[in-house]
Amino acid sequence: MVDIMALDAVTSTGAADPVAASNGHHGYPKQLEITENELWLLSYYRESELAGALLMGRLARETDDDDLRVRLTEHCAEEARHAWAWTEAILKVGGTPRRVSETYQSRYHAAVGNPSNLLEVLALTQIFERRVVRHFKAHLSWPGTHPEVARTLQQLIDEEVGHIRWVKDRLDAYGAVHGESVVKEMLDRFQRIDEQVYGELRQYATCFEQVAGPRRIAIDSIEHRLRRVAADSLGRQPSEIRLDASLVEMGVDSLDLVVFMMAVEDEFEVEFTREDQKLMRTLGDVALKLGYVQDR
Repeated sequence: MVDIMALDAVTSTGAADPVAASNGHHGYPKQLEITENELWLLSYYRESELAGALLMGRLARETDDDDLRVRLTEHCAEEARHAWAWTEAILKVGGTPRRVSETYQSRYHAAVGNPSNLLEVLALTQIFERRVVRHFKAHLSWPGTHPEVARTLQQLIDEEVGHIRWVKDRLDAYGAVHGESVVKEMLDRFQRIDEQVYGELRQYATCFEQVAGPRRIAIDSIEHRLRRVAADSLGRQPSEIRLDASLVEMGVDSLDLVVFMMAVEDEFEVEFTREDQKLMRTLGDVALKLGYVQDR
């Protein structure tokens, strides 16, 4: 479901910056052949595909619907392949993926939270994938689009169509049982949210680093921010989050831990080593580590 995208008219704000890329190996160009703004946008596409893969994988593990489990697993795998496609495209234009601080999905999540039932999963996926295809088609028409970027856009457009088809079939089946009006109401709800999110992103068409780059976060206590991140990424209420509770007690499995740690790293702009993570058995351990890192 991804991820993604930003704006109908973004990109080139001038000639490609002659910025030396750090990927001058494996035969890739050593100079960036697109603008820095485009590099941030492609990195956003990539990060959103990764976020989509993680979300689809988590939903595939949680669903009791056997057919949906298969569909979501396939969707998860394709989102991951798309993230790699954008990674390769970035390398082939002389860049390296930027570390992105948010995704299209994170903006959706801020507006609606985690999907809580089958209809929400299907409706959100349908609206999201339609946006991806429309945006990628618009990007494909932008003047000066690099041939490698254009090739990747077309590849992903062709593959995203399959997502839209299976989701529509499931929505039609749901409507036949529960009523078409119920499905339409849910689709309309997510359509309004999508238009809001997309409209916000379009404002940054020529300065996308302001969206995707390092966050400027207001001063807040580590504990408060950590509780908020834990609640969002684990689907809990902030009042349910205790710093002294072990991650195991909170029902955090290996996949949840990956999602949670990614969210913490994004929020606090840090990176934890595997050794760091092995020592973090409670949220209090995470808070102590964050305090140490930020004081350095």
